Amino acid sequence: MQKTMIKVAVLAVAAVAVTMSGCATKRYGRMTSMSSAETQYYTCEQLAIEVSKVEQFELEVERGSKIDWKSVAGFLGDYGIGNAMEKNEAVKSAKERKAQLRQQQTAKQCQV
Repeated sequence: MQKTMIKVAVLAVAAVAVTMSGCATKRYGRMTSMSSAETQYYTCEQLAIEVSKVEQFELEVERGSKIDWKSVAGFLGDYGIGNAMEKNEAVKSAKERKAQLRQQQTAKQCQV
């Protein structure tokens, strides 16, 4: 009888840990690639504003990656791999968009 109760308790704790870790992965969002309309019609001023938005996004991702309860729960669930992957993808999308914006600034001979 006692072994059964221990098994039930272990299963309950495992279920709670798995459930919490699934919900605990941080979400940062993504920056989208430049559309053909943006490439064609954005002025130098608009490109500068977009670069500023990307830089703000990068700061928010960095702030969001600080340790909090989601970090701890995510680490317990998957050793932090999910949070690290999510952050890396967010940073990658920001770098790609910023590179596209910078390329357009160069092509349009904008003062940077």
